[in-house]
Amino acid sequence: MKQISIAFSAPGLTIPFNYHHEVQSLLYHLLRDDKEGQWHDNSLTYGASRHYKLFTFSSLRGPKKIVNSRLCFERLVYLDVRSVRDDFSEALLKALQQKPPLLLFGQPLTPDSVKTGGILITADDLQIKMLSPLTVHKTDETGKTYYYTPLDLEFSEKINENFRRKYTAFSGEEPSAGIKIIPGKISTGDKYVTTYKGIHITAWRGKYWLTGCAEYLNFLYYCGLGARNLDGFGMFEVL
Repeated sequence: MKQISIAFSAPGLTIPFNYHHEVQSLLYHLLRDDKEGQWHDNSLTYGASRHYKLFTFSSLRGPKKIVNSRLCFERLVYLDVRSVRDDFSEALLKALQQKPPLLLFGQPLTPDSVKTGGILITADDLQIKMLSPLTVHKTDETGKTYYYTPLDLEFSEKINENFRRKYTAFSGEEPSAGIKIIPGKISTGDKYVTTYKGIHITAWRGKYWLTGCAEYLNFLYYCGLGARNLDGFGMFEVL
């Protein structure tokens, strides 16, 4: 389990707010020559229809301003990538060490520095802050999707169900206990609405209390909370 922190040199990079798919595509592009296979199709499965790649990435950070409803970065752009799978992390590190020229929305960016690290969670009760928005949902029989808010009673329940599926897909065993998340400091400004490949997504930033077995919390630290982790949702930091 590892975190890779990347600083990209990208003076004047200007991008829309809806950038999740493009950042994910950039990571897949870096991994295209990985001998372990195409990560785009390399998943762990739960049941017949659920597939997990068990990595996640943060929102893009760095000095910036908003110009014409777009994000305009000054010089450096920061991105964190975490995974519970060592083969994924090693393949990404190997690709980044080559400092390949990359494009994001048709604009050049180059890995300026790459650091590895991470933490080992040993506590069963954490206060966390989302580094990328947290989303969880259900889809009814008509195909309509409902996104839960942190105030919904089902919010923690659905996140726990998601954790159980991911952990079982990774370890091959059901977890012996669940996890629980309780909203802490949440405001309407923490609501995050975006689109991903034409799909409307509602997610939440903010601070929460997260409880459960330390092993399970450590697992979630590296693969993300809730749904759509590989699309750049659900990464948190421990406060």
